[in-house]
Amino acid sequence: MPNLRILHDNAADRAALTASSQAGALGPANLQRDGKSTVLRATGTVQTITATWPTQESIACVALIFTNMTSSARMQVRGYAQPGDSVPVLDTGNVFPCRAAVHGSFPWGALPLGWNAYQAGGVNTWSRGGGADGVAWFAPVRVRKLVIEVSAPQCPEGYLEISRLVAGNHWSPESNADYGAQLLVQDSSEDYRTAAGDLKTARGSTSDKLSINLSHLTPMDRARLMRILRENGKGKAMLFSLFPENADPLLEQDHMLYGKASNIDAVATPYFETYSAPLQIEGI
Repeated sequence: MPNLRILHDNAADRAALTASSQAGALGPANLQRDGKSTVLRATGTVQTITATWPTQESIACVALIFTNMTSSARMQVRGYAQPGDSVPVLDTGNVFPCRAAVHGSFPWGALPLGWNAYQAGGVNTWSRGGGADGVAWFAPVRVRKLVIEVSAPQCPEGYLEISRLVAGNHWSPESNADYGAQLLVQDSSEDYRTAAGDLKTARGSTSDKLSINLSHLTPMDRARLMRILRENGKGKAMLFSLFPENADPLLEQDHMLYGKASNIDAVATPYFETYSAPLQIEGI
């Protein structure tokens, strides 16, 4: 099983982006903004996103953050060493970026076929737990152009929405995070009593927060983590996956966040040439 992965340098933010279609002003520039409500909206359920860079970038992952894709959606990523090349150096083929639960892992008829960890819904549901993240992992390649083709024919809205594009290489520590990782669903809703004694709720927003502890960092891992913390701090978002490419897609989906470090705690030296650090990621 692969160790956790952190993609802290989003190369997609340095790219020139184009899209095969857009609805009104909801164009590809929104893929480089962190706000959930700023989306690229296609005119239908098929979209092609092209990212081009002036120099080659190392890419090992493409993720579409906050989308209205269902488990039937498909994505293909092709990468080209130079923008004018006709033969790609990367071709993932058609993959399922929001995989469904493994068939037979739950009692037949207890849950619908094709379900996953996500709550389907368009941008109006994303502040309250809706939306899906799609991801494709692959061996690192150096490219100047990425072509990302997405097809989501079963989107209930009849069109495809994507809030954020993440692409780049990732870091994994030599030793994985400790057992005891905590996943918290944060809900800012507040309950209150009316004069008649009824219990009412003022609906708020929901978000995920993941807390882990890295207690066996090597000297190189410590150096890489320190660089990530210094470059990103609390203000720059990153993609974090605790169980990447896991055989259980629900486990991977629940523990993959695009968010910011909510703590900058001390990196300790518990014993010779071994380092430890807690880390908390709060989803945007």
